[in-house]
Amino acid sequence: MNLSRKILLLALLNLVLLAALLVGFGFWQLRIGPESLLLGPARDRILWIGNAFSVEFESTPEGERDNLLLAFGKRYSAEFFLVHPEGWIAGPRVDLPAEVLGKIRSAAPPPRDEGPPVEGRPDEERGPPPRLDKGHDKGHDKGRGPDGRRGPPPLPRREPPESVFLEITHHPTQYWAGVRITVSGPDIRAGTPVVLLIRTNSLFNSTFFFDWPLFSGIALSVAAVTALCWLPFIRSLTGSIAQMDRVTAQIAEGRFDAHVADYRSDELGHLGGKINQLGERLQGFVRNQKRFVGDIAHELCAPIARIQFALGILERKADQDLKPHVAVLHEEIQEMSGLVNELLSFSKAGLDGAAPSLAPVGVAGVAQKAVSREGFGSGTIEVAIAPELAVRANEALLLRALSNVVRNALRYAGHKGAITITARRDGSLVEISVADQGPGLPEQELEEVFAPFYRPESARTRETGGAGLGLAIVRTSVEACGGTVACRNRAEGGLEVIIRLAAV
Repeated sequence: MNLSRKILLLALLNLVLLAALLVGFGFWQLRIGPESLLLGPARDRILWIGNAFSVEFESTPEGERDNLLLAFGKRYSAEFFLVHPEGWIAGPRVDLPAEVLGKIRSAAPPPRDEGPPVEGRPDEERGPPPRLDKGHDKGHDKGRGPDGRRGPPPLPRREPPESVFLEITHHPTQYWAGVRITVSGPDIRAGTPVVLLIRTNSLFNSTFFFDWPLFSGIALSVAAVTALCWLPFIRSLTGSIAQMDRVTAQIAEGRFDAHVADYRSDELGHLGGKINQLGERLQGFVRNQKRFVGDIAHELCAPIARIQFALGILERKADQDLKPHVAVLHEEIQEMSGLVNELLSFSKAGLDGAAPSLAPVGVAGVAQKAVSREGFGSGTIEVAIAPELAVRANEALLLRALSNVVRNALRYAGHKGAITITARRDGSLVEISVADQGPGLPEQELEEVFAPFYRPESARTRETGGAGLGLAIVRTSVEACGGTVACRNRAEGGLEVIIRLAAV
């Protein structure tokens, strides 16, 4: 998972935990329960449904009341009942939980005076309305109030009944909502308070318990605010990190001129400045190293030339017994001279003061020149490159790189089979391949062979091993042209060196 997704998920987790803490605080400190959270948005809808039902109930015959409740149930995906604290008026009979019965009695208390009988409540069950206490109150005389004045005792204070309630019962979980309405009919006295009871088994299949547009709007608003707050920050953060990743990769490939854009003033901007400073220091170290190698090679040229001149005089004046020793000495001087020349080529490839001029170069022509320069002696070289294929490079540097690759292939695998030079276009790049049929290289050495003075263990003899600068010169020359070079073992056997340059 990338960094931007991790930060976005962290932001969402932060919102969820914050919401959970707020809900927990509301439950604990403000005594806000699930009923309050659900009833708040649904109160107006339940009241509206209650009013609509009472209007339709007035014009519904007594025998059609159950059908009216069924019609409302289908309309709102719930079960509807019309109840009174003392019995049922309409709807299917169900066993009401004690909590729901308590809410019904609070919402629609029974009338104090007698009225017409209500279905399910015999007359004999109705008692006289409750009587207020007429006795003494803490020693006061009958009919005397607490302040000592005569008169009727004060009525006990009664809280107004809730017109809408919500109750959640469990085992199984069910959601009950009730709204107090007043209806009248042949069997119901006008103005009698009754309760329209609504039951559902789920919050999500009912249009009044769960308001999809409301909650969807809240969710979208939260997501939009989160996106506005976090996305610019995440984009800026990941963009800077991605840029640093690209620059460090370029520095690792030897392109020390790569820089991180300096536009931040925070820790990432400080880190980018340190990366730029690191690239400059490494570039200075590498240039000083190559300059030192070039200076040493240049200084060695003069004594080697003098030694060769003296050796020529010695060879003419030496006796026949000394000539074999002179020949060995001459061979050693020639090897030293070749090493110095390679050192000079390596230092020159990496020490050009200005960037080399790049222009369209035909790959086939350069490959033929490299073969003509290095292809004498043992070994067969085959070139299969389309004439129209061209790259953007410096012709001299590309020729030097291809010549060194061909020379290495002939040295280590020329006796094993033909060496093939091919090229193909891959998008905006051109891949130039030099493949042989030799033993290849161990996997751990495929990258190390481009390091200066590195030679594989199998190539450390005088007969086969050079100074270890050939492929280092190849990499330096190719990178100066803005390209890359790598090698890999072929599946059918042998080593393949691939040079990638910008196509024209």
